[in-house]
Amino acid sequence: MRVALVGASGYTGAEFLRLSRLHPALHLTRLCAESKAGQLLSEVLPPFYGVGADLPPLVKFDAADVAANADFAVLGLPHGTAQDATADLLAAGVRVIDMSADHRFADPEEFARVYAPHRHPASLAETVYGLPELNREALRKTRLAGCAGCYPTSVILAVTPALEAGLLATNEVIADSKSGVSGAGRTPNAGTHFPETSEGLHAYKTLDHRHAPEMSRALGGLKVRFTPHLIPMNRGILSTVYLRLKPGVNLAEVRGAYERRYAGERFVHVLPAGAHPDTRHVRGTNLCHIGLFQEDDLLCVQSVIDNLTKGAAGQAIQCLNLMAGLPEDMGLTQTALFP
Repeated sequence: MRVALVGASGYTGAEFLRLSRLHPALHLTRLCAESKAGQLLSEVLPPFYGVGADLPPLVKFDAADVAANADFAVLGLPHGTAQDATADLLAAGVRVIDMSADHRFADPEEFARVYAPHRHPASLAETVYGLPELNREALRKTRLAGCAGCYPTSVILAVTPALEAGLLATNEVIADSKSGVSGAGRTPNAGTHFPETSEGLHAYKTLDHRHAPEMSRALGGLKVRFTPHLIPMNRGILSTVYLRLKPGVNLAEVRGAYERRYAGERFVHVLPAGAHPDTRHVRGTNLCHIGLFQEDDLLCVQSVIDNLTKGAAGQAIQCLNLMAGLPEDMGLTQTALFP
């Protein structure tokens, strides 16, 4: 695969670069980093000092140049900036995997309600929601994948088996999620400054986060009541999700539904009874670990992912593999860094 990475200097771009080194069929032909063009990759991303000599130089984005040298483009651009690049790339015949939020809704009106009017609604009409565990077959055929958000990935994977098995008594999901600071991106600001986050824990955008409608849509319209928290670690998301079960449903039935739903999934694993998932056990991987607990009619599902991998760059490679007709787990079989 000839692949261009657009937005190579941010955290998701850096993670994609790291993972690409382990992918036997992924050939990076362009690295676009608008404000860093002309600099050495090792200056922008020191972890690549001495190991990135075979990678292309950092250049400014040009859709025609990308189209002449790549069949796929993966976008690690900030929200709101990927729309124009995507439209230009699609017009030039390049297939696109967007890691931003710019193409997570296919309906322009829905996108406008959550964010702002989309500048290229024709692009939205082509997008497939980039969560392979839900949309595998559609991703094989699409020209544009809008990768699922990191919080939504953790919550949707936690809820889907119970929903699909008809075990829920209500249409309400309560999701309490905690994320590492890298989810806010690489650009410094007061909210992610070390003294503002270290030795503390706080919620933000309580019951008013833009990821809740994304979760609701992917879950067939369930009402998602979502509160995110920023926790002083670099990577990882832990979501604790509460669901009301129909009368008579026990944990054995719940566990059976989850194990059947994810039996064929390479990246989603239901932990043994009583085991609590831990973000350390998925760090740097494309894995999601799920723990199941029940009291009376209340189901508590705990889900962990690495927000930069399964929540972004790893998911992009998973989508890319499907779009290219390659094995879905190619380049994504590494285990977690531990301890």
